[in-house]
Amino acid sequence: MTRAETRVVMLAIIVWTVASIGVAWHTLRGIDYGARSRDALARAHALRGRVPTPAFPRDLDVSELAALHKEERPLVVDDPDGSEIVTAAVKDADDWDIIGAVGLYGRWRERAFATAWPAVAALLLGVGMFAGVRPVRDASPRAAAVGGLALFGAAAAATAVQLRASVPALASHAELPASLSRLALPPPSLAFATLLLVCLAVGGALALSAVHWHAAAAGRPARVQETLGAWAFIAPSLLHLVVFTIAPVGFLFWISVHDWDLLATDRPFVGLAHFREIGADPLFWRALRNGLVYALYVPATMIAALAAAVVLDQPLRGIKLLRVVVFLPFVASTVAIALVWQWLLHRDFGLLNVALAAMHLPRVDWLGSPATALPALMLVSAWSQLGYMMVIYLAGLQAIPTSLLEAARLDGASAWQRFRLIRWPLLRPVSTYLLLTGIIWSFHGFTLVYVMTEGGPAHATDVLVYRIFQTAWEFRRFDVAAAMSVVLCAVLLALTALQWRTVKGEAADV
Repeated sequence: MTRAETRVVMLAIIVWTVASIGVAWHTLRGIDYGARSRDALARAHALRGRVPTPAFPRDLDVSELAALHKEERPLVVDDPDGSEIVTAAVKDADDWDIIGAVGLYGRWRERAFATAWPAVAALLLGVGMFAGVRPVRDASPRAAAVGGLALFGAAAAATAVQLRASVPALASHAELPASLSRLALPPPSLAFATLLLVCLAVGGALALSAVHWHAAAAGRPARVQETLGAWAFIAPSLLHLVVFTIAPVGFLFWISVHDWDLLATDRPFVGLAHFREIGADPLFWRALRNGLVYALYVPATMIAALAAAVVLDQPLRGIKLLRVVVFLPFVASTVAIALVWQWLLHRDFGLLNVALAAMHLPRVDWLGSPATALPALMLVSAWSQLGYMMVIYLAGLQAIPTSLLEAARLDGASAWQRFRLIRWPLLRPVSTYLLLTGIIWSFHGFTLVYVMTEGGPAHATDVLVYRIFQTAWEFRRFDVAAAMSVVLCAVLLALTALQWRTVKGEAADV
């Protein structure tokens, strides 16, 4: 490792230290402000109708007084000596006008060093090791990543412990009515601060690993340029993935373990309480069961798609147009498909019931009966997915070498024998792919349920995605909906892992 690379490592450690201390102090200050605002509100409520005594005068300027009138909540203002004061308004006896203010000095600075010492200790240890221990400078990128993660992770854990220990020391013991408690400054989330510290630790370890990789690859400049160029090309997509996928999923996990109320400022940690709640909810298990039954349309559609692919693989006139016609439902709007089939399945004037009546058969309430609503949705899903699966099977059939089929024909194999002994075994990777991806897609089935049945009748078509939507946006239980989403995410991850394990070894055949 060159001297310039050593300087970069030390600069990275310093930046990590400053960022960690900044996160710790910002969280500590927010905890203190939340507690002091409750104390200030309690004092102001006790002085209601009386001007505060000169023992603690507080002269607010015009902008601060206007802010108190507008916000009706405590403010953090600067004292002339540089201190920060949490100020609350004192109102008259009728709670109509502000006649004075009280304030309390913050106490978070008393515990600032306790939350900063882990990061400072990691700074001194890291700089000392890189400056004085040569094997540390010449370590492999993997060893640097592991060592940096251990160093920064231990410091982040110690900082989180110090922050948690500061909560009871800075807590307020003031008794406030509910109307005033809502006006207190909301304290920051310790869980979110801990997550930031963990992200900083991982980022610092990756920075150390990157510098060590650059030092190890210094003798191969072409490899360095190639790798950096590759990362530069994937950086926009990776950033998009982190911001719009990984970060929302992490936030989803965070919501699932907190009491999340849109109208409340305090969102306490509740652990696995929401998971226990959905475990005891029969509607959740019914939605999960409906989703599993709904997924059964996938193998039935695969059989029909394979049959269609075999027919459409023949060299007939107009076969290309017929392929387009079969594929069209897949590219059509799902809402339009749902509306058309809702009309076709209507009990009174639906085309299917008109046909049944013409054959002197009783009408069927396809979407209004619990016994037929879910099969009807499965029929619509199979019809819309048939074209896609047909195209995939058609590509698989056309990829089979014609020499194998010709050899089997010369050996006297019939058409069925050629399909059973040659085509079907070679289509196994395609079938596995369609089966697993189709089941994964079936768990995302929302639009048809939302447009055609709204989960009814009697929750017969209430699948898990619709149950999550209804819990979040109709019942305003975003925390419970997040817990359901975590369960759905676990199910999909398990199916994806199964797909990867099954298809991985057969990718070349596909």
